[in-house]
Amino acid sequence: MRFIFEPRSVAVIGASRNPSKFGHVQLRNLLELGFRGEVCAVNPNADQILGLKAYRSVLEVPKSVDLAIVTIPAPKVPQAIKECAEKGVKVAVITSSGFGEVGREGEERERLIVQTAKRAGMRIVGPNTTGIVNTANNFTTSFISLPKLKRGSVAFIAQTGLFAAASLWHMLTAERFGVSKVAGLGNKADVNDQDVLQYLASDHETRVVAIYMEGVKDGRGFVKVAREVSKRKPIILLKGACTPEGAKAAASHTASIAVRDDVFEAACRSAGILRARSFEEMMDLAKIFAYQPLPRGRGLAVVTFTGAGGVMASDRAAHDGLELAELSPETIKHLQAKMPLWARAGNPVDAEPLFETLGPDASLRFALDTISEDEHVDMVALFIVALPQFQFDLARTIAEIRAKLATASKPIAVHITGMKELVAEATDLLEENRIPVYPSIERAVTSLAATYRYAHGHRVQ
Repeated sequence: MRFIFEPRSVAVIGASRNPSKFGHVQLRNLLELGFRGEVCAVNPNADQILGLKAYRSVLEVPKSVDLAIVTIPAPKVPQAIKECAEKGVKVAVITSSGFGEVGREGEERERLIVQTAKRAGMRIVGPNTTGIVNTANNFTTSFISLPKLKRGSVAFIAQTGLFAAASLWHMLTAERFGVSKVAGLGNKADVNDQDVLQYLASDHETRVVAIYMEGVKDGRGFVKVAREVSKRKPIILLKGACTPEGAKAAASHTASIAVRDDVFEAACRSAGILRARSFEEMMDLAKIFAYQPLPRGRGLAVVTFTGAGGVMASDRAAHDGLELAELSPETIKHLQAKMPLWARAGNPVDAEPLFETLGPDASLRFALDTISEDEHVDMVALFIVALPQFQFDLARTIAEIRAKLATASKPIAVHITGMKELVAEATDLLEENRIPVYPSIERAVTSLAATYRYAHGHRVQ
């Protein structure tokens, strides 16, 4: 499995001189992103591509080849795999489509390449996928032009090539947590989810694993591996094909066989897997696990500059199995001492009265500092407003609060609303300092609840 993510030499079979062809983009990605290994082009109709000598066959490459990216028409793939086996290639990533997802002829073609690979001790990723990304060495098999790869601690295993293509663009440009590895598995003819999970379990770059799955071919094996890996790293899983309509679409997409959703849900629970219900929720959970520590309990403190925010956070906390922390008498007394006479301290902590007496910066720091010291508080949801008259010195607040919450293992999640430009500015600053920001207070609370469920399942029992 190491050669899937850490090849020393790569051959692009199907490299093209045409900039619009996948084989051209794959070769260009490796060169422009700065892959730390040898790259060669294989094309029987070219002498040179992007400054590299082109070989008629992988058998003509003078040096050893750890991994071959195969991007040629499906009928030609079996012969290419046969030549890879003869060459001693360790891994073939087949990005070509036209296999098990298209019917009997494709199924037979897929069976043949797997059979050839197994006899040679070679592994197959795919077919029908964009494949692999490793931000540590700038390796990718993606046929979509990619931006500079941002290293991070979140790994993705996906049955669709989307995660090494359009979704990767989103994660690299819109999210700030960065990516460690991506494995697009396509039809899973050979390499499957549990193979990659076992590799990621020992990968020092990876802190959390997110999976998009349409079908599982070895459910027992997957659950067994996931149960062990989830004790070390959280696994977030988004399952497609949960309905008859979705199952039909998946069958034509990646040749997936649907699993009854109630059975799948029970399997996830037994393995300690956190189930996401949407792409947005998967990103939400990946972010909080990448940025924040695990809580010691379910006690939530809400700090808000709007009463409605406190109500909505309380509702979602109850829905997601959290409890509003009962603040200690000392905490209540400390908060009340800074409140105007008409206000009453409690949880949710309404920071608006503190704003009147202390001003914007001091009110926020005082509220967060006070509740962070309360032993009944295990996590914090913060709802702030970004308006010209509410100008917080977030840089100073972050410096004073982040270390204290982290030391106490108290994760924090933030929602900001208000003037668009100020919200964006505050979001950038917070997430640059590893404090996750969410589009709603409900999504912030749900993400905190996931950290409790994971900690409770594997660390608290």
